Amino acid sequence: MIHRARRALFTVAAVVGLAGAGAAALAVAQPTTATTGGPEAMPYAVEDFPHDLQVMSWNMCGPQRATWHCEGTGSPEDKVGVVTDQVRKNRVEAALLQEVCENDLTLLMDRLGAGWSKSFEPYQWSQNGTKWNSRCGEDTGRADRIGTAIVVKGQLADARQYPTTQPPTGQQSPFQCATASSWGVRLCSVHAARVGANPDLPKEDYRDEQFAEIKAVVGTFPRTVFGGDFNSLSPDDPNNTAAAVWPAGLYSTGPGTPGYQECDQSGTSRTGRPTHNFGGKIDYLFSSETRRWCNVSPTPYSDHRVLVESLSVD
Repeated sequence: MIHRARRALFTVAAVVGLAGAGAAALAVAQPTTATTGGPEAMPYAVEDFPHDLQVMSWNMCGPQRATWHCEGTGSPEDKVGVVTDQVRKNRVEAALLQEVCENDLTLLMDRLGAGWSKSFEPYQWSQNGTKWNSRCGEDTGRADRIGTAIVVKGQLADARQYPTTQPPTGQQSPFQCATASSWGVRLCSVHAARVGANPDLPKEDYRDEQFAEIKAVVGTFPRTVFGGDFNSLSPDDPNNTAAAVWPAGLYSTGPGTPGYQECDQSGTSRTGRPTHNFGGKIDYLFSSETRRWCNVSPTPYSDHRVLVESLSVD
């Protein structure tokens, strides 16, 4: 979450077990960045698994700014290591990242080595009709930008940002998509506005408009995976007092129903394992493709957990 307000909203959600069976079998022993300091050794090529796609979503809590509540969540090397470990162990081929510092993204691409592509869009602060890019760290001297990113093995095509309703004053978050060329799947990284994002109107809620706009955009793609930090509990969570922000036809209510199945969804239940350290599921991975397995992993290097979904892409 951007400028996280720790609210009672994030209470413990129901735990739904969609085990990442098969993920453990993909673990491959490889040198780590801590020992090599160079590119990771990739144990496979895209052509080896043309009909599988593993997509990761993670809010990296990248800024070293106390105002973002990311202090004490590890170094850039630690955070980059989380992504490269998922690449090695779970054969992740695409990552949707939020709160990623631009210099850290450069480090990640160096670690991944040749054959990977990225798209980066910065967060912006808006005030009195003027916007400027958000920086990774004011109190630590870091001046690189912070934003969201799409990283994929192979080529990206048609990377672009789509407009969504944003607070006129306060933090604005990009909604961006790009096509993973090797699979023909449109990938989109989401970071929804939290309640209170507008300091002039702290009770204003932009999520209902943003979710409807996201639904309209992804609905134009024949194949899509979209996910990230939605800053909202799932619509069926009994602790969600703002379930109406989820539009009909976005979050599927089960097989054969309108909408997109979520990574950690079980049958008709639209609650899943918590993805935030303070309890509750606020991170999601939705797809038009057939789910093989879903993994939710805690990490000490962010206040958000890592989601990985394996998909069959015919």
